[in-house]
Amino acid sequence: MKLAASAILLIALLQSPASAVGSEPGIAITGARVHTLAAAGTLEDATVLVRDGRIESVLTGEPVPDGYAVVEAAGKVVTPGLIESDSSLALVEIGGELTTVDSLVTEYPSGAAFDVRHALNPAAVALAVNRRDGVTAAVTAPTPGNDPFAGWGAVVRLGGDPLLVEPEVALFASIGAGSAVFTGGSRAAVIQRMRRGLQMAGTYRQNRYRPGPGDFSHQDLAALQRFRRSGAPLAVTVDRAGAILEALALAAEFDLDLIVIGGAEAWQVADRLAEAQVPVVVNVLANLPSSYDRLLARHDNAALLHEAGVTVTFTASDANNVRKIRQMAGNAVAHGMPWDAALAAITRAPGSVWGLPDGTGTLAEGAPADLVIWSGDPLEITEWAEAVMIGGAWQDMSSRQTRLFDRYRDPADPDRWYR
Repeated sequence: MKLAASAILLIALLQSPASAVGSEPGIAITGARVHTLAAAGTLEDATVLVRDGRIESVLTGEPVPDGYAVVEAAGKVVTPGLIESDSSLALVEIGGELTTVDSLVTEYPSGAAFDVRHALNPAAVALAVNRRDGVTAAVTAPTPGNDPFAGWGAVVRLGGDPLLVEPEVALFASIGAGSAVFTGGSRAAVIQRMRRGLQMAGTYRQNRYRPGPGDFSHQDLAALQRFRRSGAPLAVTVDRAGAILEALALAAEFDLDLIVIGGAEAWQVADRLAEAQVPVVVNVLANLPSSYDRLLARHDNAALLHEAGVTVTFTASDANNVRKIRQMAGNAVAHGMPWDAALAAITRAPGSVWGLPDGTGTLAEGAPADLVIWSGDPLEITEWAEAVMIGGAWQDMSSRQTRLFDRYRDPADPDRWYR
């Protein structure tokens, strides 16, 4: 029955006058259970009205106004599009093939000046793959490399044009055993280098600075200076509880907005994070003591952080499979996080944490019309996205995987090799 319903919905979308350029000005999605992630909450048998790329309103108990192409979604679930909070999407094609990896610099020193937006690939195969599973936007970030400061990240949209929607969304950095390798082996030296860079950025003058061996380059100091003036957050990959406290102190010293990424031991300092209003981007599956930075990792990290009042978002920590964030949210629910909070952690919360336009990640009036029609519970991996809208436009639900499936599903077809 689910397959039949999906086919009916797909046909309705393809036949809808709103699918054609220059046709009906509005779209009405009717009969669904709608999670607005806004003041209206969750509405049953609701109608979502979309016009000019934005949510016009969400109605209950009212007829569809004239001039809207109707998409019947009875029995379905509608949510805002999903947002991944830390990825290498559109920067990495095949992790094991370095010629396709643009998120990392290893051959020469590179730090705060590194900016991923100059390498974004709009033809990346992973864009369609993840869009098909309900992801409509993602933070794409530099991979920590040979300096504690990794560089500038950006926000990409997985459909429409342009790919890049928010450059320089945050300056990324890393505190831990990995970054300590590049500062002589000590985490203390990581903090010292970060503090020194932020201090020097306050007084940096190009014509007065002469870098010595191991010093910050002109480009990196100029980037740190721009960062301090920009108001953008500092997004720090850090797991150990003690190192999280160091990051909090550093942010307080320089009056920076801080975002913690990873935070395997963040539950230990949840009250401090809540007091400082610092959000945490959690990989729910990083719940084993896999390193000395994660000895106290646990399954209910996200639930404990939420209970303490910390804003939580999720990451799949995967270059290409950012679609796993709904699995992350589902696992968090299984370990004590409220369902509504877990859905918010992959919709509304990332929009707020990363400073995206008002309403991003919600279905509030005036919000960007990024939404998904689901076959059922979006946090249940046996359900799926039946239709995805980005910026008010229905998206192609095909991908490299679906095309390969269509090509090889009939082994007896002699023409499959030529399609």
